[in-house]
Amino acid sequence: MNEFTLPLIITSVSGIQLSLRLLTEQDIPVLMDLERSAHSHPWRQSSFEDCLKGRQRCWLAEHNHNLVGYVVVTHGGGDAELLNISVLPKFQRKGIGSCLLQHAIECVRGYADMLFLEVRVSNRKAIELYSKEGFFEVGHRKNYYPTANGNEDALLMASQL
Repeated sequence: MNEFTLPLIITSVSGIQLSLRLLTEQDIPVLMDLERSAHSHPWRQSSFEDCLKGRQRCWLAEHNHNLVGYVVVTHGGGDAELLNISVLPKFQRKGIGSCLLQHAIECVRGYADMLFLEVRVSNRKAIELYSKEGFFEVGHRKNYYPTANGNEDALLMASQL
């Protein structure tokens, strides 16, 4: 995976300056706080710990030295997958998710021809973001995500790199 010189400084469309860097073990407690605040069914801590030793990479987005978002991506066999992306709720709709997504795309470009992701069918904001960034629907996964009252379908989306 492309390992950009870190930290990488970028600016969102709303003018928020972000510093992007790879996850470290010391970041996990704060990352878990963000994960719990942004998701009804958050990832387990062990999933993020896997980013420290596996093929997947987790990049953190910080604003004024505070964690505001992250993205997790992996690749293999000519394809890549966006495993998780999240922005702190009070920073959503400010272009940070788009910055993280574009960074993930650049990191796997050259290693994969396609980037895949799953998204809850009810997550209209995320589907809008992915569509705006060139992702298109390629399938549907029945009962993929847990909910408070059962399961929810996932939309499978892809982008040609």
